[in-house]
Amino acid sequence: MTVSKITAADAATVLERLAGSDRVERGAVFIISVEAIRERSGERWSKKRDDVWGYLGRKLNEYLSYQDIHHRISETDVLVAMTTEDGVAAQAVGMKVLEEVLEFFLGSVEPMDIRIRSVSKIEGDELTVADLDPAVIATARETQAATPHRNQVSAEIERERNPISFVASNGQRLRVDFALENIVSLSHKVTAVLRVEPMVSFSATGEVIPTRRFARLSDADILAIDRATLAFGALFMPVDARTQPPLILPASFRTMGQRKGRHELITIAGVTPERVRQGMMLEFIDIDRGTPAGRMVEVVSLVGSLTRGVLARLQPARDALDPVQGARFNGLTLDLSDVTLPKAKLEAFMRLMAHQMRGKAPALIAQGLSDYAHMEMADNAGFTHAGVRSAPLTNLGREVA
Repeated sequence: MTVSKITAADAATVLERLAGSDRVERGAVFIISVEAIRERSGERWSKKRDDVWGYLGRKLNEYLSYQDIHHRISETDVLVAMTTEDGVAAQAVGMKVLEEVLEFFLGSVEPMDIRIRSVSKIEGDELTVADLDPAVIATARETQAATPHRNQVSAEIERERNPISFVASNGQRLRVDFALENIVSLSHKVTAVLRVEPMVSFSATGEVIPTRRFARLSDADILAIDRATLAFGALFMPVDARTQPPLILPASFRTMGQRKGRHELITIAGVTPERVRQGMMLEFIDIDRGTPAGRMVEVVSLVGSLTRGVLARLQPARDALDPVQGARFNGLTLDLSDVTLPKAKLEAFMRLMAHQMRGKAPALIAQGLSDYAHMEMADNAGFTHAGVRSAPLTNLGREVA
């Protein structure tokens, strides 16, 4: 960590605004530098400077939304604060801008020329910053594979938590296999979030139990599934959510509506409550018409105070928003893994659902897609994010008492 002093006299208002927001904590504030162009230009920098800043400004306006902020803070540096993306996804957008500017003025881009720093603190006209590794940021662009994130965890440790099996309340043995899903920002084509997907099946027959049939399972069975999901997700929980993608974990409202269920969030082995608060989002998978509205609002607030955010999975219907009215969710999800429609009808269905969801939450996620070609369909329909569901990561089981 180093401290950089702001030299631009007109930056005070911007800094004050950012210091009072959550953008810094979420890793959405960073600095990109054209110092490499100044070094290569030598004495010609004073004549080239205005062209560089003009081109950089155009590129920032091209890639950023109107809610995002960019402000020149020194002779070579610009401060960027994104509201549409967090962490490594935001930094990947900034690095893309910088690469295009370097390519235009230098003819090529060398790793040593890519200078991007995260901002971890703003105090007056001083910023606490840390250099970021372009290679790490580049993994956010690998939207069609979860491999870069799996490489962080040894296969041996992963096998200890994936899959697991347990005896359900009715005496049948259930098995839970886990898959990873990259949730991609459709605007910026970068992985914004990593999602864990549990697949529950009967051990004896291999028959999969779809989420819509979880209502037939007991509270104890659902708790066991959610506990296993939290334990597996802990392997991929970001150590620093400013430089690693946050995590979405599906969970039952039945579990999190109970005190002992929420207690699971702050007692995950090897993960501090602060890491949970900064790096994990919970997706309630079973909110329906039978969920009491007042209780839902209360539980969303309670869980939201322990995590980075709360999302709600919608049921595919014309009145899909009715069960979630009144609560402030950070995102709404639509799981398409169980939707079997031909392409023409699938596209119309996605448009119908996205039309209901639009404006109801910051993130609208189409997850469980079966093909990367469907990403464009999700984008055209109006979703902000989408993910293609991969197969479970392993086929080897472990008995759990």
